[in-house]
Amino acid sequence: MTLPTHRTLLLIKSNPDIDPRPAEAIRSALGLIAGEIPLSVYFFRESRPLLTATTDELEDFADGEILKRFLPTLLQMAQKVYYEPVEKEDALPKNASPLALQELGRILPDFDHTIVF
Repeated sequence: MTLPTHRTLLLIKSNPDIDPRPAEAIRSALGLIAGEIPLSVYFFRESRPLLTATTDELEDFADGEILKRFLPTLLQMAQKVYYEPVEKEDALPKNASPLALQELGRILPDFDHTIVF
């Protein structure tokens, strides 16, 4: 028996400099992916430093060890990786795409579940 596929969107809004929630979101997301749940990720402006930090810089964030260990895997395994565009773009992962908030609102109905951290 094949189970229906549920598309999930993970929204990471918290600032990783001061909040451990992004690390928990990433760790939890990998658990969903391991369970074969299709997952996409959206990084709001506050969480974008996660996309531009070097591996060593990830350790400086709240729960940096978790980020260093799991973020690269999430970026590889997620179906889509989106980020809120800003005026001055830093070097971002090649598989990440800019998505304005208005566009995010348009794609939300395409997902069965939304998780906000």
